[in-house]
This record gives sequence, C-alpha cells and structure tokens, in this order.
Amino acid sequence: MSPSPLGETLRRARTAKGITIEDAERVTRIPRKYLEALELENFGILPAPVYARGFLRSYAGYLGLEPKELMPWFPVGHVEEPALDPLPEVSDPRTWNLNGLIAMGVVGALIAIVIGLYAFGDEPSSAEFARSQQSSEVITGGNSGNEQSGDVPLTNLPELVGQTEQEAVSVIQDAGAVVVIARVDDESVPSGQVVSQDPAAGTDIGPGTLVTITVAK
Repeated sequence: MSPSPLGETLRRARTAKGITIEDAERVTRIPRKYLEALELENFGILPAPVYARGFLRSYAGYLGLEPKELMPWFPVGHVEEPALDPLPEVSDPRTWNLNGLIAMGVVGALIAIVIGLYAFGDEPSSAEFARSQQSSEVITGGNSGNEQSGDVPLTNLPELVGQTEQEAVSVIQDAGAVVVIARVDDESVPSGQVVSQDPAAGTDIGPGTLVTITVAK
C-alpha cells in the first residue's frame, strides 16, 4: 500500500510559502505538537477525533489547501460529510411581519435557556455559569421569510461540531433556518470552531427552525 500523502502535502505547502511551524502555531492557535503530528502523520498523539478533524481543517485552510481533499487520508475518526442538495428558489416576497415573529421566538428561546440554567441544580457548575454569561448573536436564514409557501423541503442537519463558524452558519442558512451563535472561552480548541450544536446532527430543519451553535472565542 502506498504511503498517505497527507503529511507530505501539508509540509510541502508550508515550506513553499516560507512558513515555519512557529508561524503556523501563532496564527492558527493550534499547539505546535499537533501541527508536527499532522505533518509526520503521528496520529496517536492527537486529541479526540472531533478536535483532530478541526485542527486539520484549520491548518489546511491556513496553508491554502482544500480540507475536503485531505480528509479521506485522515484516519482519526473520519466520517464522510454529507452533501446537501440545493434548496429550490422561492419567488414569494419576504413577509416582514413573519420575520418579526421569528425574532420574538428567538428572544423567547434565549430567555428560556437562561432560566433553565438557573432552574436545574442547586449549585450550578462553573462551566454552566460561564455558558450563562456567554455572548450570543442571531442570524436569520436566507429562506426564513418563505415558510408560508408550504413547499420548502426540510434539510437533514449534518454534524457541525469541529467545523468552522463560517462553514456551520453557511449550512444552516442554506436550509433557511435561524442561527443562534453562542461564544465561549475554550482554549482547548481553535478560535472560531464549533464545539456543540442544538439540535443534534440528523435532525430535519427548515425555514423558521432555531439552530444554536456554540463557538470557541
């Protein structure tokens, strides 16, 4: 069996750009030992698969490579990312009153989450308290104003954990869903990487569906 080209591809791309491991560590915020492990294909020292895949995506993107072309050579918990069928264009005009109702629903959901954090458990853990203090923002999906057409198909939500914020938001917006982004301090993963999602992968979503992603600051 021929050797995997993964590590050599990463190393050649880095040296061709005149980038040192120290430069890559500083920009990507990925520890040097993990960058070297990817180039040497020493996969045994990499962290959990979801983080390892995120490191590869971030490093490959930084070097100007296409992460999807390298994933088949990456043995650490690799799963095929499902391809999403494009949603049909809907010609109906946006209904601004309906968008207002969606925004009100999002605000209500955020309030319910905060209340739930204080309602469950007599002494919330420090992690739970940190999440209750996290910053958040709401992004309305591209088709969120067309729910009344009744003909927009649902989309199966893929695994977003380990993807970049931009990749996750694009997937959710393509389905017309509403994105809630919660940002938390998590030094164990690269900045801008998704660490959790709600609802879980495999859930059908569509226009008006609320999808919350937690992203590392």
